[in-house]
Amino acid sequence: MNLRKILIGALALTITAGSSYVNAEKSTADEPFTVNEESNVTAKSLDRTQQRLTQRNRFQHRKPGESYQQRRFVKLTSDETYNYYLDMESVTWKRVPYMASEYMADVWIRMVERIPSAVSYNDHDDYEPIELVSAREQNISYDPVDVEVLSRKQYVLEHYYLRPGRKQIQFLCELEVVGHPQNTEAGRAYDVKNWEDLIPGSIESIIYKKVLATIGTWKATEMGHETFTDFFEEYTRISIR
Repeated sequence: MNLRKILIGALALTITAGSSYVNAEKSTADEPFTVNEESNVTAKSLDRTQQRLTQRNRFQHRKPGESYQQRRFVKLTSDETYNYYLDMESVTWKRVPYMASEYMADVWIRMVERIPSAVSYNDHDDYEPIELVSAREQNISYDPVDVEVLSRKQYVLEHYYLRPGRKQIQFLCELEVVGHPQNTEAGRAYDVKNWEDLIPGSIESIIYKKVLATIGTWKATEMGHETFTDFFEEYTRISIR
């Protein structure tokens, strides 16, 4: 009888010890790091989230009181006289006349003298462009490069069509501007005979390459302009217009 009690007691002690060991292992597995370590991981996760939000906000529209997220003027090249800037606000894609699926880029290039001539036209103190006046009234800050370009009262504007499909350029007009350009200037009309092949090393070839490197070429074909409606009708053969 005494032997039976001793065996039962020993078995109970063994089970209790085994249960405590298992619970200890489970507790260790459930808590692989301390509270401080967990806080650090959470902080890193929040940092990554903030970085993603910041990156996304860079491409949103600018708001009053904030600096421009993207410059209006992109410097393309320079020669002994001028700096050449692409006016991003002027960029449009137009269908090439008589071509069903090909588009051309319509761009304006602003040429600003590298060393302003000693003429009062370039005196920044007595000239403030409409764009800067309007921006100040709306509490908008321009990029310093834009301010420098816009503050020049005297400059040259050149108008071009670029045709990525055939690597050609078409010159439309050149305007010498003092102050604000007049919208009555008549440029050369589009003419298929006015397309020019690029001459290596020419200023036109450099402008062509730099502009397309800036704005891309994906809109140069019909697919680049295809809407959801176009896509739906093309592949379902069902008209929803």
